[in-house]
Amino acid sequence: MLKNSYYLFVEVASQRCSQLMRGAKPKIDLRAHKYSTIACAEVKENLIPWRTVTDEQLAAELAAGLAAQQAAGEEGTHADLALAGATPPKAKEEKG
Repeated sequence: MLKNSYYLFVEVASQRCSQLMRGAKPKIDLRAHKYSTIACAEVKENLIPWRTVTDEQLAAELAAGLAAQQAAGEEGTHADLALAGATPPKAKEEKG
């Protein structure tokens, strides 16, 4: 089991279960039809890659993602606003 931690086992299995519910293909052939059973079996067989990160590593990954987004320029910002359902400030001025 995940370094003898039931919390980590449940966390990884629940995230894998969510992936299966969204349409991911199972990595193990079982007769089970429940996503949770399949996810638990996959985690027990070490078929699901996972890793733990420290706070410093997480902050570095987030900073790198933000830098990449800023490097993409204004288009990335407007695309994020469109995904959120918001309109950029300039578009509001043109409409009004």
